[in-house]
Amino acid sequence: MRRPALAVIGMLVAACPGDGTPAVEPLAALPPPAPVTTDRFRDAEACGQCHDVPDGAPVLHDAGGRNVSPVRLWRSSMMALAARDPFYLAVFAEELDRAPERRAEIDALCTRCHGPAGSEELAINGEHLGFDTLTAGTSDAAVLGRGGVTCTLCHQIDAANLGAERSFSGGFSIGYQRKIYGPYVDPRMEPMQLIVDYTPTRGMHITSAELCATCHTVIVPGPHGEVVEQATYLEWRSSSFAPATPCQTCHVATVDDEGRAISTPVASFPTDLRPRAPVGRHRFVGANAYMLSLMAAQTEWINAGVPANELLDAAAASERHLATAAALVITRLAPDAFRVRVDNLTGHKLPTGYPSRRMWLHVSVDLGGAKVFESGAVDARGAIVDASGTVLATQPHRDEIASDAEAQVWEATLVDERGEPTHRALDADHYRKDDRILPLGFAPSPLDRPRTEASGVIADPTFVPGSDAVTFRVPALAPGATISVELQYASVSPEVLDAITATTTAASLRFAEHTASRPPTPTTMARTSYAW
Repeated sequence: MRRPALAVIGMLVAACPGDGTPAVEPLAALPPPAPVTTDRFRDAEACGQCHDVPDGAPVLHDAGGRNVSPVRLWRSSMMALAARDPFYLAVFAEELDRAPERRAEIDALCTRCHGPAGSEELAINGEHLGFDTLTAGTSDAAVLGRGGVTCTLCHQIDAANLGAERSFSGGFSIGYQRKIYGPYVDPRMEPMQLIVDYTPTRGMHITSAELCATCHTVIVPGPHGEVVEQATYLEWRSSSFAPATPCQTCHVATVDDEGRAISTPVASFPTDLRPRAPVGRHRFVGANAYMLSLMAAQTEWINAGVPANELLDAAAASERHLATAAALVITRLAPDAFRVRVDNLTGHKLPTGYPSRRMWLHVSVDLGGAKVFESGAVDARGAIVDASGTVLATQPHRDEIASDAEAQVWEATLVDERGEPTHRALDADHYRKDDRILPLGFAPSPLDRPRTEASGVIADPTFVPGSDAVTFRVPALAPGATISVELQYASVSPEVLDAITATTTAASLRFAEHTASRPPTPTTMARTSYAW
């Protein structure tokens, strides 16, 4: 009889504690968006009055007729849903459960970039946006926080300290001048001043990687020094993509699907606005197709006012984006050996971001209609397994593979003081393994090197900036064999899901319910084949 998943066990324990204590109920549905106006911020829906148009409108469409309304594209992005993301909320609650004495520190750290406007609204008085307020509160700060990384937050960030160390981990600066920064010369001021009391102001820093760096460089205190939870910006500035190709080039593209520059009036009012360029597609496309599809199946709980079809469209866009991130090359080495090279086509490590993400090779060899070798297969939950279906434990970095019990998994593995793996940044001591593929031209400065260098990669001559290669030795290879290779990606593993659920917080129980019907099966980033 198959043993139930830990997620299910966690729900049963929470529902039936057996010791007289109240059962933990799954986290209730989040409150919906609401109008909010403070001395610095507005809700995104207010911006949508002019920056969200229906399909077919005469403005805010590209040359192919596709809607490029900033608010329309943004609202189904992980940026907009940053504070409603059930994975984020589950980890946030887990951090609080593990260290309740650090509540103020955890609240401040975990809401600064996921609910930044709400965090900033309270920070001026020395207060923090907490988990309970974020998930159930009705204050202006709570409503702003649930709005995620919202319009009036990003477009009010000042250029003053961007790129400096103090700007990292949510160290952005916002003044009280109600200036909305954008890339355009001579913006029309009166309409925005009249409708939402902001002054459009030219600020080219809005197109810089340093703007993104404020929340995509997260450094937290560890037991023996700083721990870098994510260093996407530091990776980028150490690559050959910097400085000419900033984050926005790929993630807020100013060209349409055919590669044509987008030019359109950027608002529906007034009606005599001239076309502008560049116009960025505010989809903020990334690698988290799984979480978007998960939220599409839980729209009533997420309660963001975004239709499921828009979330599924955003998930599909993420999958298409993932397909541009890497290339595969198979090379014959010997009668019983071949090499698979993975080229990193991005300007950061692959994968990058939160250390729950991983990428691996699924390689199979077929001969005469029979499978004679396989590495990197997965089960129904998305766990990497061997030929018998046994889940493989954490894999070391591999330069050579000769067994179905071996797989090459590119990932960053944090460990705590005891050396045990953890996905919780505040429990972490260091990285035991970080063999994520380096970007092309990777040459970090002395300051960035200890924060971005690889670890757990020993004597692998093929692990170089821009690519890594793995040799497969298969004695059963013979003429007529077909080698099939897939590069697989998952933003969260079943093992991390089980670890989260073991805490039985209200948020982890809700996340377990969501993922039980939609497990984190992988996305295929690239595939190729070779006839032997």
